[in-house]
Amino acid sequence: MVRADTMRVDDVYTRYREALRQGHHEAAEGHFGEALSHYQVAAALAGDRALPHVGVGGMLLRLGRAKEALAAYERALGAEPTNLDAMTGRAATLLATGRRDEAARVRQQMTDMRSSAESSSALGANGTPMSRADTLHAAGQEAMRAGRQEAAIDAWLAESDEHAAEGHLDAALDASLRALAVAPGAPRIHLELCRLYFRRGWSDQGVERALLLQRLLTLEPDSGVEAELRRLAAENAAADDRLAALANRPG
Repeated sequence: MVRADTMRVDDVYTRYREALRQGHHEAAEGHFGEALSHYQVAAALAGDRALPHVGVGGMLLRLGRAKEALAAYERALGAEPTNLDAMTGRAATLLATGRRDEAARVRQQMTDMRSSAESSSALGANGTPMSRADTLHAAGQEAMRAGRQEAAIDAWLAESDEHAAEGHLDAALDASLRALAVAPGAPRIHLELCRLYFRRGWSDQGVERALLLQRLLTLEPDSGVEAELRRLAAENAAADDRLAALANRPG
């Protein structure tokens, strides 16, 4: 005989899964308000899981409610402190609200986690309606609406990194070019484009971008970007003698 408490647990789980399913469906259709309601139901049914809180955060961010989204992502991290989707959401909403230094610390923590053999994404079986790249894209849009251009660039370059990590190089280029439209002379954006061009095998474009970046750095010095440019030039020196010369320039 099935115990009543077991039946109640099964019923809660069934309602939780259905709320997630409906949330995913509405989000995919672009009905963010409706999706938010379903994710909130799921979060009420299973508040100890990160996934529904990540869904809530994503929809709030899409709706331009970044401060509320941040609270949702923090609830997700309270449930699963190493969930990469929740961490990405937190970094994204910090950018959207102008807290760039805090966002950078979260991104560094994520980088450290990814480099660890023991780390892995704590995605639920259903995934989430917004990829990490989508979340950062939305954060960039929200930052631009609030007039925070540097935060938007941070978000879109982070989006580019996420796309590149998944091997989606066209999407990565789109994100970087979106950032470039905001600040055409920013060395860090040209560095990202340079990386992507070489990774795509577009050596000529990579060389030209590297030489352009070298000139930009004489106008706007950035020791970190310059060191990375020299490293990138050394890796690709076989493509052009000018890269070898760039790589061997005194720092």
